[in-house]
Formats: sequence, structure tokens, C-alpha cells
Amino acid sequence: MAQKASDIISDDDVRSIVEKIRNKKYQSRTAFKDYDATNNDSNSVEFPISDGDFDGDVAEVPPGSEFPRATKDYDTVQVAHTKYGLEIVIPDEDVEDNVIDITMDQEEDLVRAEETRVDGIAYNILSNNTNSAGPIDAGNETAGVFEYEDITLARQRAFQDELDMGELRLLTGGQNMNALLNMDKFTQASELGDSVVEMGILPGGNLVGQQAFLGVAGDVPVFLDNTGNYSEGEAYLVDPTNFGWESTRRALDVSSYYDESIESTVWQIDERVGFAATQPSANIAIDT
Repeated sequence: MAQKASDIISDDDVRSIVEKIRNKKYQSRTAFKDYDATNNDSNSVEFPISDGDFDGDVAEVPPGSEFPRATKDYDTVQVAHTKYGLEIVIPDEDVEDNVIDITMDQEEDLVRAEETRVDGIAYNILSNNTNSAGPIDAGNETAGVFEYEDITLARQRAFQDELDMGELRLLTGGQNMNALLNMDKFTQASELGDSVVEMGILPGGNLVGQQAFLGVAGDVPVFLDNTGNYSEGEAYLVDPTNFGWESTRRALDVSSYYDESIESTVWQIDERVGFAATQPSANIAIDT
């Protein structure tokens, strides 16, 4: 009896590839909080979004008097969950000929395609919903080159807008690595030692991406995205606790079945998700 791909590679093996690629390469999704919609009865979910400033002043309240009343209006943004998926066919001949490396390579390509597509959706939401004070450009370097002042100006805006300073992260593309590493105020992850683990940046902590975490600019952690979505000199200083939501209707799933007609194992990967930006002011664009 011919050996099948599923005899060698399990669904769990493919899921481990998912985690490796997701955690090390694609970062735009980390700008969003997670919302679990798996038990909802609808394909869409609504999130509240501020529709105006807080209107009201604290005042002295004499005995027996009514309190001054404040108001704040809200609207909603609706997120429709979209199914994203792909499949790959692995013939029995590849397994019989001991082409396990090629088989694993095909699996990685499958996962990379899925992760790139969904992270691209997150990037589109991220890049089109930014703080009105941006984009930031200190203007002392040539076009497309970061300087430390770009980051400090963005950080200043984050403070002025009362974002969570302890949650800020800078998301940018891999092609900006050289400019960042050559900043005087930049500390590479490899030089941070135990503080990296304490901050929860390595896998198993609160942040994700051992390879994606480049280091800190001042005290702002910098993560690199390798999808090709970001341009030179483009970055986003984002507070993920306030910016928006990634709603999951069905979590990423990996499954396989055997197609007798072509004597091949077919692996499928799919998920149903949607994204919403509910507070664009929590995302400060840098574009030099």
C-alpha cells in the first residue's frame, strides 16, 4: 500500500508551521485586539466607535443641586467576517520518492500564502485609519530614511493623545531594518538580554515574534513585517489596546483529506475573520 503524505505529516505539524510563520514574519495583525465571535449567531459583529468629543465640565455642586451632566455620542462600525482559504495537493509519488523536504516546503508555502493574505487585510485597515496629526516626518533625512526624531515626535503625539505609553509598538517593514539599526538611540534585541524575556517579547510572552522583534528605539519596541506591504520610511506607532479589533468567527483551521481519483493528499487551510479600527487616533503614522 502506497504511503500517503498524511502518514508522514500531521495536521499538528502544519499548525506548528502556522505558528512559526505567523509569529516571526507578519505583524500588522498585532495592532488589533482579539474578539472571539465563534459563538455568535451572525456573520457580522458591531463595535462601538466614538462619534464626538466628551462634552461636559466638572463643576461645584451646591447642596441639593443637580449634577452637571456630560454627554458623549457613539456610533457603531460593523465587521463582516470573510472566509480566507487555500489548499495544496501532495501526490503519493512525492511521498514514495522520499521527497519529504519538498512536501514540507509546499506546506510552508500554503501557510505563508494564507498568513500574507490576511495580514495584508490588517495592513489595509491599519494604514487607512491613522491619527489626524500624522504622518510624522522630522525632515532631517533623505526621503525614505527613518531618524530617531520621527519616533520621538510620534511618541510625543501618543502622550498628548493619552494613549497607553506602555503598550506602544512600532510596526514597519523589513526594508527599514538598516536605518533603524544605525540609529544612535537604537538597541538591538540581542543586546537586551534578560530584559527581553521579562518584557514578554520572546515567544511565550505577551508579544509575539522572536525574529520580528528588532529591538527598541528609546523605549519603543520595534517589530518588522516581511509581507512587502510597507514602503521605505513607512511605519506606524500604534497602541493595540485602543486601536481596533480582529474579530474571529472561525479560528484558523488546518485539515486534510485523501483524493482517491488522483492518489493525493489535499491539505486545506482556512479562517473567517474581520477587522475594524475603532480609534484611529491610537495609530500614528510615520512617513519620511
